Amino acid sequence: MKTERDMGTKTSKEKDIDSDHPSTIRIIAGSLVLLCIFPIFGICVYGMYYLLELYPARKFSIFEHFWGKLLIIFISGIIFLISIGILVSLVLVAVKIWMGKSRMMKHVIYPFPTVLTAELADAMKVERADDEFFIFNRHSLIRGTLIVTGGILSCVGIITIGVEMNDPFSEVYWPPYSGGILASFLLLLNGLMTSSRRFVLDRMNGTVTFPRHLFFPSCTIPFSKVVPGYSNGNLCFAHPRSGIVIPVLGAYDSGWWSFYVLYMDKNRPLPQGEVFDPYREKDFLRRKAAGFPKPIYPSISLVTDAYMGYIYGTDEFKQRLTKMKHGIIHCYTRVSWYCQKNEIKYENPNDLVLIGLWKKQFVFKLFAPENIEYIVIPDDTVLTDCFLCNSETDEVKYIK
Repeated sequence: MKTERDMGTKTSKEKDIDSDHPSTIRIIAGSLVLLCIFPIFGICVYGMYYLLELYPARKFSIFEHFWGKLLIIFISGIIFLISIGILVSLVLVAVKIWMGKSRMMKHVIYPFPTVLTAELADAMKVERADDEFFIFNRHSLIRGTLIVTGGILSCVGIITIGVEMNDPFSEVYWPPYSGGILASFLLLLNGLMTSSRRFVLDRMNGTVTFPRHLFFPSCTIPFSKVVPGYSNGNLCFAHPRSGIVIPVLGAYDSGWWSFYVLYMDKNRPLPQGEVFDPYREKDFLRRKAAGFPKPIYPSISLVTDAYMGYIYGTDEFKQRLTKMKHGIIHCYTRVSWYCQKNEIKYENPNDLVLIGLWKKQFVFKLFAPENIEYIVIPDDTVLTDCFLCNSETDEVKYIK
């Protein structure tokens, strides 16, 4: 079988990677924006120093009051945080220009989607995983980190303010110092006020509900508009309002992203894993009643009910299958290798379809109708235009 790469064309995954390479114009434009940071940073530092020299804390009449000292520290910290916000915004703009409108991973099912085992679901605190919803909450670790870190730094800040606030020349009034203290309080408040970071993936409606984030309330968007991102090796979803990436379950690899894409394609089988096993038949019957609608998202890997864990076949087929030395997927792979070796072309992995069992052999056929009940083919049947894979010997042959 000649693959797309053998024929001189690029696969969809390769095109995605190419689209992430910035053009010369984007590199120049992004670099110019990034270069603006240095003079702006210098202006901010000099400006804060100049203001501190021109208007030292002792010159303000409110410095005589306790609340006045706190207000000066607060305003000084706000000035610093705004300056940092401007600098970070410029960096994000430069990165956005370099990346363009491309995404690092498209809504495509790549090999091999993550298998959601019961142990994995339990370790990752998955709240619900069935044929309708996939719900998880990432708040525990993140919230605890924010509370502990913010609490420790806030205590240090309070002690520092209590000791040095009466000294008009103290560094506590210097914007970077007061800004750091103010940031520690914001971290603590964010941890205390964020009660949940629950993500809700609605398979039937094709939507994702994001948790409350910064000043933005919880929101729901179509999964097709979710942009995957990266943070410290974790897979993230970019928040639709702020654009900041929020960690979700899993590492940043095609396996976890493919898991999400496969799960959110309600016209395809549920992903692999015993967590979904109790719902596979129900999900299959729903798709069957709907006439097996076309998949929502493309796939460059095999996605069938049998591969994911559900066998749609007669009782005789299921009984015979248990006695075979090798299973369906093993024999499918053998036939696929045979096609590749003999340059038999087909573009979609699902184009190679299992028909049933004939004697001790699996019968596959190219471009046969999918989602047909597997049967045991009578021994006296004359087979044509199909592939046979012997479950005992692994031998594959083509019947014209």
